[in-house]
Amino acid sequence: MKPESLHALIIDRHFGELSPEAEEMLDHHLSANAAARIEADRILESLNVTRDAVLRHPELARVPVMPQDKVLKPRRSSAIPWLARAAAMLLLAAVAGAGGFVVGRSESPAANPLGNKVVPRKESPWARYRMSFDPAGEGLQVVRVDVDNIEKKSLP
Repeated sequence: MKPESLHALIIDRHFGELSPEAEEMLDHHLSANAAARIEADRILESLNVTRDAVLRHPELARVPVMPQDKVLKPRRSSAIPWLARAAAMLLLAAVAGAGGFVVGRSESPAANPLGNKVVPRKESPWARYRMSFDPAGEGLQVVRVDVDNIEKKSLP
């Protein structure tokens, strides 16, 4: 057993804070270990000397009262720094989103010569298809875009 644990158990038993099971185990350890028994007697003697000194000189047991201005008040955590960070992140996200929207809307007509019409890309086989609502009302369907007549037809 560690010396610190032995000291704590002996002091706790002296003040009546040990459970009966722990007291029984401590007694068994002290009966089996002579060095622990000598240490326990030394600690109990120190406790008795301390008790006698406090009984003879009660001023030793008095704790001076601290003035109110010296008392440390517990510091409460505030939610304000977290709210400030959250507001800053929200503002940054809003500015980035608005900036992206403005840049996307102000795309030059040279980049898209047909205006709003979609020009299929020939390098991909999926560029000839688009998604459309099913006229029967059963969801979406894939519709082939006529590449040759894209400017002549309006896409349904």
